[in-house]
Amino acid sequence: MSNEFTTDRVSSDMINMMAKQMGAVHIKSDSAYINIYTFKIGEDLRIKYMLDLRRGKGMYLHRVSPYPIMLGKFYGETDIIDYIRRDLQKFQNAYNSEKFEHFLELTEELTQFNRQIEQLFLNRNVPEAAFRELADELKEVRGTIEQIGEECPMLYDNDRTIGELTVDASDLGEEE
Repeated sequence: MSNEFTTDRVSSDMINMMAKQMGAVHIKSDSAYINIYTFKIGEDLRIKYMLDLRRGKGMYLHRVSPYPIMLGKFYGETDIIDYIRRDLQKFQNAYNSEKFEHFLELTEELTQFNRQIEQLFLNRNVPEAAFRELADELKEVRGTIEQIGEECPMLYDNDRTIGELTVDASDLGEEE
């Protein structure tokens, strides 16, 4: 007989075991079912994930470092492990690029930008015109990102593999 508590514990233990097999250099679990997985990509780079296992409500995966981002809601242990494996392989590939430091600097700037926007709008009475001005500027930045995306070749396409995993367009954030 299974209940949500034992199911969550089994999921946590299975994911911890698979993360160790993938090379996690540190795993921290607590009784609230929040697990932290740390992987060493290079001498100066560790990728850290946080998994929040919610009873009967799925599992939420976040990348904590090198920059914070919510990666998604998952319902199966293998889905989480497959996602982490692909993510690590992409970071390993990017880490070997001469442009990787520029990428990390840009993500740090974006993280700071998000914090500034939050502080601005939560702590001040900002006029509607300021909202429109920022929205217009963000629309321009989004357009630039889309243009660069169209001009630059994909590293992975629907039929290529990353390591041992086959990757499809949905894994790359493309619309189907």
